[in-house]
Amino acid sequence: MQMFESSNYRPGEPLRSWLNGEEVTRYDAELIVQKSGSADSLRKLFSGGSLDDADLIAFGRLNSWCVLQWYEPIVILVSKPTAAAKVVKFLSENVRSIAME
Repeated sequence: MQMFESSNYRPGEPLRSWLNGEEVTRYDAELIVQKSGSADSLRKLFSGGSLDDADLIAFGRLNSWCVLQWYEPIVILVSKPTAAAKVVKFLSENVRSIAME
């Protein structure tokens, strides 16, 4: 049986930034947020709301999908969950399901 390398196998290549300027990035962000079911949790995080265990699990799923698509994780889960301000702005402007009202 012949084994094939995954299309995501990129040794030594860094994960892509959400702020890379590529047009496809905003579509990828929308799909990753939808696939991970993390829109409500992201809205709570971005607005400074109270987070619970279900939100932390949603962030774990979100970050996993990010890496599977070769993007940097969105939510930093060391200590208190947080996200970079520029990434929050990008997602808020480009992902309809988490747009801040």
